[in-house]
Amino acid sequence: MNKKIFSLIILTLISAVLISGCTTNSAASASSWPGMMLDNQTGYLAYGTQVYALDVKNGSLLWKYPAEGSSKSQFYAAPEVSDSLVIVGDYTNTLYALDKENGFEKWQFTDAEDRYIASSLLNNGIVYAPNTDSYLYALDDNGNLLWRFKANGPNWSKPLADENHLYLTSMDHFLYVLNLNYSEAELAADKDGGKTLVSEPVWSLDLGTAVVSNPVLEDGILYVGTVDGIVYAVDLEKQSVVWKYTVEDEMASIWGTPVLTSDAVFFGDENGNLYAVDKKDGSALWPSPFETGASLISSGITVDDKAVFAASDGKIFSIDSSKEPKTLTTLDAVIYSPLGFEDGKIVVVPASSEALVKAIDTNGNEVWTYLPTK
Repeated sequence: MNKKIFSLIILTLISAVLISGCTTNSAASASSWPGMMLDNQTGYLAYGTQVYALDVKNGSLLWKYPAEGSSKSQFYAAPEVSDSLVIVGDYTNTLYALDKENGFEKWQFTDAEDRYIASSLLNNGIVYAPNTDSYLYALDDNGNLLWRFKANGPNWSKPLADENHLYLTSMDHFLYVLNLNYSEAELAADKDGGKTLVSEPVWSLDLGTAVVSNPVLEDGILYVGTVDGIVYAVDLEKQSVVWKYTVEDEMASIWGTPVLTSDAVFFGDENGNLYAVDKKDGSALWPSPFETGASLISSGITVDDKAVFAASDGKIFSIDSSKEPKTLTTLDAVIYSPLGFEDGKIVVVPASSEALVKAIDTNGNEVWTYLPTK
């Protein structure tokens, strides 16, 4: 099948996923899978009508926002946190800033015209918030608009930053590189007449197909997967692709963030195949992929220099660059949400009727389970 046609089919299916829902036996009515962020032994979870803060040590609820959920707001984008704020966007075009200690609302930003599917990035007091209306919004920590940049398609991926630049991958096929800050003199007039528009990126790179997963950045190299089943390593200083990896007509869409170990890059596709390639040159480390038997939608993590993944059938396993897998546990749940690792615990979000969030140790033993009270 022509890859461009395949991409269109995939994007149609992605839209259908968000409309019809991906979780089963859900504790709340869902139209996507939960988003989770771990920080300093606290887990911040966006799911349905509420945002939760949980103690990673024991799974106890620290706070939730709002205290009583309302169908007017639906949260699925993973929260982003700073020393004092939790930033989370909803499906009704609103970005919220919450007090990190108690979950009290501090401000709202309502200028966006579509959903927040991607997480925001908080960097040096600036909130960088991508939206599916094609804009990336840069706000100060009081919620005031500083500037915005318009891509040519929806933005589903969390931005990344280094000391000098901001990096945004978009469904319009491009990697965009922006400055972290802009003076008023560098901005153009936006549609409302204010000088808030970044008219051109510092540079950009056409990846040839849409990106819906979060990239990862290490040592000046950005790694990202696409819906066409291609993984790219981009040298940001040289502004060029170092290597790309695909298996023609075999690799399916990549939803998860690539997992990096000391020597390898691991990534799974929608068909349930897991690949490992050499971090330096992108050469395959295995003669054939590891077949999990179920879709790999969830982003994995690195634990003790091994990659840990969750398949959609509930199996959680680790694997190393020698292709030695170990099943840690199998949950009776469909798993699409990214895994997390904090305080020696692997945190899973099965979003089932038995558990919204679950923590296991590195041997697969259950540590705690959290299920909201009705």
